[in-house]
Amino acid sequence: MFESRFNDDDRRALPLSPAAARLAPGYGGKIRMKAAWIMLLALLLGVGSAQAANETWVSRTGTDTGTCPITAPCKTFAFAHDQTNNNGAINVLSSGNFGPLTITKPISIVAEGVEAVINSGASGAGIIVQAGPAAIVSLRGLTIDLRGTDNDGISFVAGAALHVHHSVIRRGTFGILFGPTSGTSELYIADTLVADSSSFGVSVQPAESGSANVVLERVRVEKGQGNGCNFTGQFTTGSIAATVRDGVSAGNAGAGIVTTEIGSGTTTVMIDRSTSANNGGQGITAIGARATVRMGNSTVTGNATGLTAGSSGVIASYGTNKIDGNGTDGAPTPLR
Repeated sequence: MFESRFNDDDRRALPLSPAAARLAPGYGGKIRMKAAWIMLLALLLGVGSAQAANETWVSRTGTDTGTCPITAPCKTFAFAHDQTNNNGAINVLSSGNFGPLTITKPISIVAEGVEAVINSGASGAGIIVQAGPAAIVSLRGLTIDLRGTDNDGISFVAGAALHVHHSVIRRGTFGILFGPTSGTSELYIADTLVADSSSFGVSVQPAESGSANVVLERVRVEKGQGNGCNFTGQFTTGSIAATVRDGVSAGNAGAGIVTTEIGSGTTTVMIDRSTSANNGGQGITAIGARATVRMGNSTVTGNATGLTAGSSGVIASYGTNKIDGNGTDGAPTPLR
């Protein structure tokens, strides 16, 4: 692979080690050159591996030096992120507070059996996802508690997909703000609590030409000062296709689940086996001629208004819902 630039005179001019001096004169230089090149190659490979790893680790007692191996974990997500390869994982070794970060690559953060906390923001969020168009980001087992500061829990700006599993997001401005500006990005949230947001709990609002495909499964959105789940296509020429399954949106000051489309795209939300209860506004609302909600096996109760379809929006029912006990129940459009 490597071609020596030394001629025979150069080799003869190199000083011999005692061991090499005992070799035949014709072989000493060749062996020394081979050893030198092997050492150089090892050093080069060592530099590459020191720059990033497929698996890195953080711990409450770690330090932000080195490459974050399990034997010498780092202290913050932000430092570990820079030591982790594309498609690698940051693993949480012990419970602690690991600080905010901006994610710029495909990566996973995994906290199993420990409490991995972020309780401060940077640039407006606990976690910002601003990655490449093919980047898939996975977050598992996090507690993001912004303590009432003016920061979102998770803000998605760019990337192919965001997965949030088994997490708690509390006391931010938006709990999760999903706002891609181009292409079609995907959001998957499962087994997660979003609570006490000063604005919306989960807000899907792509901008410019961005589109969003979304699945919320077993997600609870509670006690926010705005809407619980918000799907709005009014800021984009793209579209939103969302499914809410086995979810709860309850106790929010605004509406439980809002679907809005007054632009040129379409916003469609399927609600299955879910509950919207005790919200200060509507349980479920659809606004705009291109906004459609389809619902089945779901409960809407205890809200100021149960169902509201405005500006030619559509709320369609499969006939298997319980809509009762609201200030005004409202009625869906039968699908069958």
